[in-house]
Amino acid sequence: MSAAADADPAERAARVKAHARQCGFDLVGVAPPELPDAWERYRDAMAAGYGADMDWLQADPDMRRDVRRVHPSARSVIVLGVSYADEAPGYLASPPADDEGYIARYARGKDYHAHVRQMLVRLVRRFAEDPALGFRSTEHRVFVDTGPVLEKAYAQRAGLGWIGKNSLLIHRPRGSWFFLAVVLTPLELAFDAPEVDHCGSCRRCLDACPTAAFPAPYVLDARRCIAHWTIESADPVAAMDPELLGQHVFGCDICQEVCPWNRRAEPTAQVPLRARPDNVRPKLVELEGLDEAAFKARFPKSAVRRTDGRRLGAVARTIRQRNARAGRTVAER
Repeated sequence: MSAAADADPAERAARVKAHARQCGFDLVGVAPPELPDAWERYRDAMAAGYGADMDWLQADPDMRRDVRRVHPSARSVIVLGVSYADEAPGYLASPPADDEGYIARYARGKDYHAHVRQMLVRLVRRFAEDPALGFRSTEHRVFVDTGPVLEKAYAQRAGLGWIGKNSLLIHRPRGSWFFLAVVLTPLELAFDAPEVDHCGSCRRCLDACPTAAFPAPYVLDARRCIAHWTIESADPVAAMDPELLGQHVFGCDICQEVCPWNRRAEPTAQVPLRARPDNVRPKLVELEGLDEAAFKARFPKSAVRRTDGRRLGAVARTIRQRNARAGRTVAER
């Protein structure tokens, strides 16, 4: 009998977690393939229009009901977290000047899709090399925010944290500055206990949102969200309210900045994910003037390339023109 056959699900899960930590993942847990309650909440949110114009969220919703619809041989979902916390100033702690823009913390370093996927590839290779696990690397499927998987729901079920009132996964005590990734695996693993809600009566994220994008606790309406306006919208100028936009040119961190669980977040150990200095407080006039070639050169291997030069420039121009109409200048600050 093989070592893989001898190992019980708890022993296999322990080995999986040890490999994950050795590959640099900060969080790791295991969940079952099906989460019917989470799927129903997702379905209801899409039916209410909260997915805005992000068609990929609404296409074939049944695919998100059970990961075995994506990977039929999956017996377990390994959920992993990689911190992107850094020590760069936040929007509220150090407001940008009127000639500066704000880029969300997650997009200030290297594009997480590529970096975390590289970590996942190393991880499944380690699984394949471990005789106590015994599956080829090609028998696992990996996703980094790229597939029809409800990552946050699986992360909560795997014990990595709970989904907070700002709709983000929150880990105790490391907060919410995490990228999530999953491995759909044929390994039969022991499942972790789900995390429970620790938000209590706190509603700081709801009250701090400048656009009132939360119609209820735990529910985000993307149509009102600055991140959607500046990242996902095909026509950000038409989608957004300039008076509520602040200095945000790409994304928004306010609902995370005010969260008490983020007070003790440790900076990421992943150097490529740390903020590039020129992405912390970029000048609006610089961003406004980028053509597509200059945009790609300015943001190499960056999650900012989720948008393009035209859209980023339009957002920067809108902010600068709004400030000019209001008579706001750097000299007057």
